[in-house]
Amino acid sequence: MIFRRRRKDDPVAAIDAFWAWWATARPRAERQITGDADDRLIAEIGALVSAIHPELEWEFTAGTASRHLLVVSACGDPALRSLAERWRRAGPAPDETFGYASARQGSPDALDGGHLSIAGHELDLDELRFSAEPDEERDCVHVEVWHPAFPSMPDGARNQVAFLSLDWLLGEDGVEIWVGGIEAITTPGATLTGPELAALVAALDPADGEPRWRAMSGTVDGHPVVAIAQSPLRPARWPGHDLHVRLEVPYHRRDGNGLPTKEALADLHALEDHISVHADGAVVVAHETSDGLRTTHLYADRPAAAHALEPLISSWPDGRVRLTVTPDPAWEQIAHLNP
Repeated sequence: MIFRRRRKDDPVAAIDAFWAWWATARPRAERQITGDADDRLIAEIGALVSAIHPELEWEFTAGTASRHLLVVSACGDPALRSLAERWRRAGPAPDETFGYASARQGSPDALDGGHLSIAGHELDLDELRFSAEPDEERDCVHVEVWHPAFPSMPDGARNQVAFLSLDWLLGEDGVEIWVGGIEAITTPGATLTGPELAALVAALDPADGEPRWRAMSGTVDGHPVVAIAQSPLRPARWPGHDLHVRLEVPYHRRDGNGLPTKEALADLHALEDHISVHADGAVVVAHETSDGLRTTHLYADRPAAAHALEPLISSWPDGRVRLTVTPDPAWEQIAHLNP
């Protein structure tokens, strides 16, 4: 196995320091939420979150299963999403008073009766309207956002309202996974209310929970390549899985194009099924096949999950399976498979 070290140490100590502090500071947080202002508490939380990473943000908000929710957010940065998830996993279990989340949560009724002051305008959020254009190739929707005040607002403010409203309705992960392009428009035409848009996006997630796969083909260096990938191929679907695991599996039996014969493909599928069943903390997200080599892409949530794959591939009869593990929180290693 090849394991490439991170250039910087993981912020494990900073995460541990946060939760050690929270164990004693939580009563102060409960008083803060009920109206007992504590500027020192706010400053302390900000400093502890910044120590994990300076680009992370945090907030208290209303919960669902718990009355209150403490959120540490990557603010849409996929390179930080797994770090926020590691913060959450290291914390205590939720209870009636406090829950914990690594992304801002959405609510279909988030805009009801809401108002927003921005760029000198007072917006009634109930007046926001949306349109959603399905993109079947990417398993997402492109969303347009309209408000009667948009024509008189600067571009930056319109765009800010568009992104904020989608985060409030769908949650940060919902936007990251299911929304493609976002555009703030100044011409009436969008007709969906916030709850209608939220219901439409929720319906994109398969009810049976089974993964969807998308097939692709092309050529590399003159050799045909066929590939399949889970869709949508977004890291927010598997927060915390930030280690790219690349398995390069050789096969001898191939046709004139270098692709596996029927018999070889059956053996490759059997190996992949074996890996999928026994992998703990790793998920198969894509395959590429070309010129006698089948490359399987997995993402793991911890180094031990990657090491656990070694005995599963050790007996492959067509030669040595090369396994490479690379830190990749933004999933850049498979960007070419994501339309």
